Amino acid sequence: MSEGLVTFFKYKSLGFARRGDDYFEPLSMDVMLDSLHKWFQDRISLEDTLLWDDQTVGYSKRKKVYLKAIERDEDTGDYMLILWRAIGHGNGVYGIKADAGLEDNNFYNADDNVGKARVIWGEAAYYWFVPSLDIFASIRFSNSVTDTEIMNRFMRDYVELHSDFRQRKVEEKDRKGGKGKYLSISFAPTKQGEKGNLWFQAYSEQFKKPTTTADLEDLSGKITHFVKRDVISAQVVQQGGWTKLFKGLPFVSSQVTRANRRVEVNIEAKPTVKELKDLIDLYEREYADGDEWRNIGFKKENSGVVWLDKFVVKSILPVNDLAGRGRDDTGHYTTERLFKAMEFTRDNLLSAFIEKEQEAVG
Repeated sequence: MSEGLVTFFKYKSLGFARRGDDYFEPLSMDVMLDSLHKWFQDRISLEDTLLWDDQTVGYSKRKKVYLKAIERDEDTGDYMLILWRAIGHGNGVYGIKADAGLEDNNFYNADDNVGKARVIWGEAAYYWFVPSLDIFASIRFSNSVTDTEIMNRFMRDYVELHSDFRQRKVEEKDRKGGKGKYLSISFAPTKQGEKGNLWFQAYSEQFKKPTTTADLEDLSGKITHFVKRDVISAQVVQQGGWTKLFKGLPFVSSQVTRANRRVEVNIEAKPTVKELKDLIDLYEREYADGDEWRNIGFKKENSGVVWLDKFVVKSILPVNDLAGRGRDDTGHYTTERLFKAMEFTRDNLLSAFIEKEQEAVG
């Protein structure tokens, strides 16, 4: 059994913007992925999924990224994508024959004798899109990579070079300083009365997964200490609840300013789920987006401090390493196997997002 680390993201901007003002036409994640999925159906081999070639103006020095697979789950509307990021000529990594059919899942090790076969050496990157919740996730295994920027760049390249859901304008222009040429790709507005060119944007940020009661139940039993950093003035305000235990303890820091002193206090703790939730609520209410020093965290046995401004509940996707009639030790997975693994874990992985959406509606 292998485990994939699932990290969630949300698009800050996905759509068409006009330069110089705040006019914006959003693009539905579902529309974008449906278009890409249809385009993929006409591809024959891995090398056929590269979105440009060396003759495309301005693209010859770009990192080559291929689309190994894209599949849609008809029941959930989810998409699974596998990108293949080319990295040189082997050096201990895996490779796929350049002319291999897209249904061919044979991987070559750099130590294998590939003869005269053209092999695209590279690393896989796995992505799971959930249009119904407007989020997506990277899934990282031991033999894969996560690079959200290559995914965003791939989507921008697809929309600009190959999509057919909007009229586009392609112009060849000279770079400043005589440093070659590039393609300027813009789109026409769809809203009546609007003029001027629009430019496609695809920017994402990590989505801090909301913490569920189940997450807190698992975590509370592992915590051994609470840790608090604060800026203490000469007059200390007493607080209720467990936080009062921090008050009146000796100062730890020796850094003093005219008006205050920085302190860090550790205290043994075996919190209940409610106390842990109160701690997180306190952080969000009084510490988030404040002074860089002020923070709250916790320690688990034989671990360092986990500060709440960096705290993200880890999500894991277990995948069976048994495939076909034997064991697959390459550490690479098909979209079919990933969706199969999702059958047992999807609801749990998305439970916090679903709860949050229901709260917003209610």
